[in-house]
Formats: sequence, C-alpha cells, structure tokens
Amino acid sequence: MDLNEKLQYWRQRPKDEGILEHLFLPEEKEILRTICQFEALDHLITQKIEADGEKNSAVEAFIRAEQETEISFLLKGQFMRQMDILLSKGTVEAWLEIMIWYSLLEEKKILVEDFWEFPALRAVIDIFMKELDAFIGKRESRISVLSFHNMQELTDAYLKTIFLCRRIEYGIEPMDEIIEYAESKKLSMVFIHGIIDKAQIYNKEKVIKAIEDWC
Repeated sequence: MDLNEKLQYWRQRPKDEGILEHLFLPEEKEILRTICQFEALDHLITQKIEADGEKNSAVEAFIRAEQETEISFLLKGQFMRQMDILLSKGTVEAWLEIMIWYSLLEEKKILVEDFWEFPALRAVIDIFMKELDAFIGKRESRISVLSFHNMQELTDAYLKTIFLCRRIEYGIEPMDEIIEYAESKKLSMVFIHGIIDKAQIYNKEKVIKAIEDWC
C-alpha cells in the first residue's frame, strides 16, 4: 500500500488510532496527530466565536492565533524532520512522497503560507517534476534535486541560486559564478531555469540569456 492509499484510509477516520498504528511510521503518525489537533482547535474556537457572537470575539480570535501559532511550530518541526528523512534517501520514490505530504498540507491549508521554507519546497517540487520529465524524455542525464539530502541543503541551493540570478539581473555578477556554483552542486539547467521562473526576478530574459551565453 502506497502513501496515497494510506492517507485515503486516514482521511475517512482521522481519529482512529488503529489506522495510525498499523499504517504509518512514527514520524508520520506525529504529523497526522498534530494535523488533527490543529483542526480540532480551529473547529472548537470557531464554534465558540459563533455562539458568543460579537461578545468576546476579539479575545477568542487572539487565543486562536496564539494556540494555532504554537501548534504550527510543532507541526513545522515534525514536517521538516519527515522531509529530511525522505530527502536523505535520494530517490524518485521519496520525492513522490514529499509531493504527497506537501499536497496534504495544501489541502488542509496549514503551514504552507506561514513559513518561508514552504514556498521554497513548493518551487523545488515543481522543478523535480520538470527534471523527472526531462530525464524520462532523455533530455537530461540526471535529476539534480536528488542530490539534496535534507531541507537545509535544499533551501541553501534555492536561496543561493536566487541570489546569483539577481546579481546577474543587476549587472554585478562575476562572469561565470552561477555556472561554477551549479557545477559544484551538480545542479541542472532545468533547476536554474525553474528557480528563475519562480523567483521574483523581473528581467528573466536578461538572466537566461546571460547564463546561456556562458554555457
């Protein structure tokens, strides 16, 4: 049974400890229990605000924000540990599971807009799909994102590539610094183009042309 199938069972009975115990690994169970805790808190406070009407609504909203922040940080830590476990495997199958876990957070509307690491992960997931397609189509000889062994390496590459691309955009980039960086980190041109596409780089054509001229 793959992860998607397991999560389908869990969605039907999210509070069933038997499903958690039989289908999921310890780190996965932590994430799913915390998601349930987050949703239960949100539901409880929403009901209380609706019951009270205007009375105490500001206080309840403040309490919700405080408690949800605490749970969000807990869930973020659990999720990042799971991403590190999957990234350390360096396989396509592990990346497919990363996509599933991220989609679950998007579905639940939890975390993905609260912490900067999640837009970075979303961008690299999109790049993975492009690299996988290019690899299957034999347009690329490897999938460079498989070289990231944890979230620190992933976010470092994401931010460094954006930084170097912006230096090109502003005309202050040493001639081949980004090429040397890409080679040292074994990043594909698909990866670099993917970052340019996702990042707030306004003169994308200038950056792409400069990189292609250096290659």
